Amino acid sequence: MSPIIITVMGLGAATLLWLFFRPPFGKNIVRLNTDKRIVALTYDDGPSPPYTDQLLDVLAKHNVKATFFMIGKRIERHPETVNRVIAEGHQIGNHSYSHPVLGFLPPFYVQRQIERTDDLIRQHAVVEEIVFRAPMLTRFLPVAYVLAKLDRTHISCNVWSWDWTTQNPDKITETVLKKTLSSTRAGSIIVLHDGKAENKNANRSGTIEATDRIITALKRDGYQFVRLSDVRKTAISNQQSAGRFGFMKIK
Repeated sequence: MSPIIITVMGLGAATLLWLFFRPPFGKNIVRLNTDKRIVALTYDDGPSPPYTDQLLDVLAKHNVKATFFMIGKRIERHPETVNRVIAEGHQIGNHSYSHPVLGFLPPFYVQRQIERTDDLIRQHAVVEEIVFRAPMLTRFLPVAYVLAKLDRTHISCNVWSWDWTTQNPDKITETVLKKTLSSTRAGSIIVLHDGKAENKNANRSGTIEATDRIITALKRDGYQFVRLSDVRKTAISNQQSAGRFGFMKIK
């Protein structure tokens, strides 16, 4: 086989892989479109009592609102925790029904996972628009295709806590603050976890302690905390929208 053909085939394969893993269409939000010192705390893989409830206590102590990306199966198991999250003014988002790696699954299955969890969320709250985050943030081609078809946005992040790898509160706090404060990019979306997909009884005490410290440190530095829906409303009223949610779109 000639070198030219090999090169063309290699470039073609690389292009297909790039299209699959980084689809050049649809909306993928990694941070909020604001120049103010605002951050969004988001929590994945819950609800997961008792840790979600303990986390709610910490958030209430600081009068901070957050966004919880919930797994549909857990919504079914813990409706009382879901109701408490809503009653205390936090936002609920869709994190699929059973937390598979959606990016490697066919579109019909991806859509079913999203719509099934949407239905469960709407059984608990009147929601104008439900935000969605793919498990493990795998917004690969099947996910991007389905979301584009449904005219929905994927919510990613720009600050990973890595709290699924450790429950040492010192490490979690240091990681989040270093990324949030060193970049000093207003509008960071921070990802933490109040549950764990493959283990419903996973210990999340480190995340709870780290949340307390993170809020204290960021407030001291002049940051305010918002739900994703708060920024959406602000962005629209200020005519700063960039995409459907008024957030900054970064591919």
